[in-house]
Amino acid sequence: MDKIAIVGAGLIGRAWAMVFARAGLPVTLWDKAPGVAEAALGLIAESLADLHAAGLVTEAPAAIAARIAAAETLADCVAGATHVQENGPERLLPKQELFAELDRLCGPEVVLASSTSGIPASDFTGNLRGRGRCLVAHPVNPPYLIPLVELVGAPGPTRPSSPAPAP
Repeated sequence: MDKIAIVGAGLIGRAWAMVFARAGLPVTLWDKAPGVAEAALGLIAESLADLHAAGLVTEAPAAIAARIAAAETLADCVAGATHVQENGPERLLPKQELFAELDRLCGPEVVLASSTSGIPASDFTGNLRGRGRCLVAHPVNPPYLIPLVELVGAPGPTRPSSPAPAP
């Protein structure tokens, strides 16, 4: 079964975790801030219970929540993942640094997606070796209620420029 890695455990990261877990997929959640991913598990359980009480989730909330685990490190979070959904702050430099680390940690078959709402994928993928597998996957909010995602790819791999012709 495909494993999903959620990087960033704020509101959007938690929402993505619920989306993937509701689809039956195992999800690992990580956040740079200590304790945030672990705290997110309780918030997710509460949200799932609310959705269940409103008749919007038919599966037992505990069964869905059981598919989501917190990771202590980014490397642990992405290990074995087939899709990484990043949900960090809307700041270019941290996003560039994070995607460089994700590109290093993940195999070439792993999709690296960002929930960014305003930074083009070309800006944070730069000259990454695996830039062709990177994209923006920006959800309509809240993702667990509205099944619509804007997908915008990054440009393909960069190519060295040809030398200028001799005069």
